[in-house]
Parts: sequence; C-alpha cells; structure tokens
Amino acid sequence: MNDYYEELGMTDAELIEKHPFTRCRSGDWKCELLDQSWYPTIPKGWRKAFGKQLIEEMEAEYNKYDDEMKAEWNVLQIKEKYGELRIYVDPETRKMGEIINKYSLKSRTVCIECGAPAKQRNTHGWVDTMCDECYDNMMSKT
Repeated sequence: MNDYYEELGMTDAELIEKHPFTRCRSGDWKCELLDQSWYPTIPKGWRKAFGKQLIEEMEAEYNKYDDEMKAEWNVLQIKEKYGELRIYVDPETRKMGEIINKYSLKSRTVCIECGAPAKQRNTHGWVDTMCDECYDNMMSKT
C-alpha cells in the first residue's frame, strides 16, 4: 500500500519515512503489513480536515518519550464510534490522551466523508457525522 495523502502532500511510504512513529507494528489493528502506516485507518474526511495537525501534535508528544517508552508505544485501534474518531494507544500519557480527546471532540463537527463542517445525526439507530450533502447522498442510496 502506497496511497497518496493530498492533505499531507506525501505517500504512505513518505509519511513513515518522515514520521516513523506512524509505522504499523506487530499487533496493530487493521494493519495488514508492517510497511504501512496506521494513518489510512482514519476516515478520509477527518484526515482531510485535521489529519496533518493530528500527526504533528501526536508526534510532538511521542518525541518526548524516552527510548523504552517509544519501543513499547503502539496504536492499538483507530475507528469511528458513535459518530466520532476513536484512537486507542498504549501506553497513553496524560498529554497524548488530551491530544486524542481533542480530535475526538473535533470529529463530532466534521464530515467523515469530505471534511466539511457537519453535524451528528441519528440514522436508523446509528450516529453519522456528515455534512448535508454527504448525508443526502448516503440517504439517496438506501
């Protein structure tokens, strides 16, 4: 996998080279290969809207870790749940938790599909965070 991320201006391989902490490790969730990053598991609209800032803030905190903690640190899971971004890491410092929480809250107001301003909607018991256009497109296909 060597996808190109327009919001970052680089491919997955370039992302790993520039930000080594994004490389999948053994045991990472949804990482099929160890020569890819966990970044593409973030939904595309959220990557577009705040992916670059998320990477930069997480890396700044990660770089404060000692070598032992860096060796242990792992992204366990990234997913959408209840209409918001969920990122699970271990070990998690207080500051890393604050960064993750900041973007989880931000994701509640950003379209998961296109990155435009959005609102959360309850659709058939499921919470969707989408702009009007993406929501209408989704509903027209059902």
